[in-house]
Amino acid sequence: MSKAPRTRQQLLDELQELTSRTMETEETLRAILSGEVDGLVVSTAEGTRVFTLSGADYPYRVMVETMNEGAVTLASDGTILFCNQRFADMVNESLEKVIGVSACQYISSTDLPLFKALLEQTLKENTKMELSLQVGGNQSLPVLLSASSLQREDMPGTTCMLVTDLTEQKRDEAILAEEKLTAQILRQAAEIFILCDHKGLIIRASQSTDRLFGRSPVLQSFDEAFHLLHPDGTTFSLLPIGDKGIHGVEVTFKHGDGRLLSFLLSANPLITHEDIIGIVVVMVDNTERQRMEKVLKNAHDELEIKVEKRTAELRTAISEIVILKERLEAENIYFRKKNEMYNRFENIIGQSDGLKYVLYRAEQVAPMNTTVLILGETGTGKELIAFAIHGMSPRKERPLITVNCAALPGNLLESELFGREKGAFTGADTRQIGRFEIANGSTICLDEIGELPLEMQAKLLRVLQHNEFERLGSSHTIKVDVRILATTNRDLGEEVRQGRFRQDLYYRLNVFPITVPPLRQRKEDIPPMVHAFVERYSRKVGKQITSIRKETMKALQDYQWPGNVRELESIIERAVILCPGPVLQLTDKLEVSSPSLSSTVKTLEQAERNQILKILSETGWRIEGKDGAAATLGLHPSTLRARMHKLGIIRREIKGAD
Repeated sequence: MSKAPRTRQQLLDELQELTSRTMETEETLRAILSGEVDGLVVSTAEGTRVFTLSGADYPYRVMVETMNEGAVTLASDGTILFCNQRFADMVNESLEKVIGVSACQYISSTDLPLFKALLEQTLKENTKMELSLQVGGNQSLPVLLSASSLQREDMPGTTCMLVTDLTEQKRDEAILAEEKLTAQILRQAAEIFILCDHKGLIIRASQSTDRLFGRSPVLQSFDEAFHLLHPDGTTFSLLPIGDKGIHGVEVTFKHGDGRLLSFLLSANPLITHEDIIGIVVVMVDNTERQRMEKVLKNAHDELEIKVEKRTAELRTAISEIVILKERLEAENIYFRKKNEMYNRFENIIGQSDGLKYVLYRAEQVAPMNTTVLILGETGTGKELIAFAIHGMSPRKERPLITVNCAALPGNLLESELFGREKGAFTGADTRQIGRFEIANGSTICLDEIGELPLEMQAKLLRVLQHNEFERLGSSHTIKVDVRILATTNRDLGEEVRQGRFRQDLYYRLNVFPITVPPLRQRKEDIPPMVHAFVERYSRKVGKQITSIRKETMKALQDYQWPGNVRELESIIERAVILCPGPVLQLTDKLEVSSPSLSSTVKTLEQAERNQILKILSETGWRIEGKDGAAATLGLHPSTLRARMHKLGIIRREIKGAD
């Protein structure tokens, strides 16, 4: 078992005693060598011995018998004349080998210049110096050399040197320095340092430990003093510690004031000859770090939430930008189409009562958001009336979006109307916004709505009722604000009776019907139309057509125009292209007097008469008013009366009374 460590005071006392003995020995040796004393009484293990000092061997005999320090007599060149056994032991040589050799060979190479200076200095005064002796191999021995000159005539230049072994003193000084450093560390360290014996008993602790408890925990069991817990609430135990120790374990300590402090604990065993003789425990306060980690985690979580929210906002914004971009691109197409329509029809040409009544009804409904159903034969200009209604509405700043329901196949009509997501069906490589989404805030014209498939009629009904729909391939509902105008050349009432059109959709569309009369019923509009078409296409092809023959105009007015305005425009365009001179000549033969045509006219007149009679019967022969026959037929009351007079329609009871 190792020697118990001495206290600082004990080491200082021993050093003081050693210094006193060295000084006494120096004085005794100097007295003997100078002849001031005749003998010396020495206390040995065998008892007190008396040495009689006489002759030349007195100094040597005294050194050998009495001194614990090495004593050496040197010649002026450094040769060892005499030395005691103690010095020979110091340099690990026999006494015979030491005497007669130069003392320089026992001085370390680094200290040799100092040693030579010491010899020179002793000629003037006594000197002391710490040096290292070479004691064999690479080993050295720290010593204190005290040198003085011998004042003897028979031995001129001789030096007496006392050699004191400083090994113990240096070791004690190192222990004192380590003790001082350890005390300073334990006093100033913020971490908790604890030294325990092999049983876990605290034998030393830093001042930070004392501050933690408010007292010193020394001589207490570590586990009983701290009562540490693992993060899961189980009890921490220092023992058994094992050879590898404990490293970076998180533990919780409950302070006397109720606070819970967190520490990172490390413990290392002190092992000698495979036995644990002590345990060094270091505890680093982890409370502030945990608090900062919690603050940072909360800040990170908040930042993540903000980033996620901002990312969602950005995604929404980007999605809106993409939709707006697509809408603008689509609107550009419709703006161009609108400009073409306006350039093509700068105004609606005609002064007939039927046309004036149509424009009157269009002007009435235009400021509203009411759904309008525009009825009429093919080529009568129903789409032009839709443009007129939109142009007079508050939505006129946005383009009118048109969809030709007859021109699109059923499998593509849904994606065209309501849009689609990428991958909604085979070939849908990109997302596409529908016409209703483009028309948000504007007006959509569903041209030839009578051609709409039944399955699409149900989806259209939802838009009319709730102003919402989903893109094809998406479950996200899109709300829109769209006004609907619909056109058809079919009798939707008959289509409902035949089961080809939904009755509920028909009632939703037929809120405000407007019937555009065919061209044969407003022949007075044909001359201004002809002049307008001639001027337009003459300018287009670069011709100068200045007149139209009366026969030509009469032929145009007598013709029944099954294709209506569209047919009239096509015939005039062909005539202008093929006309050789300034007078318009028709290239198409208009058969106005054929029996089949007369038969057709009679049939049409009969159909018109039957329709007017039917409506009059349904309305109780009331012509004017909101629910009157004129409003139902889309005619002005005066126009209806004129048609009734022409067709010979008279109320039966009135006829009987006459």
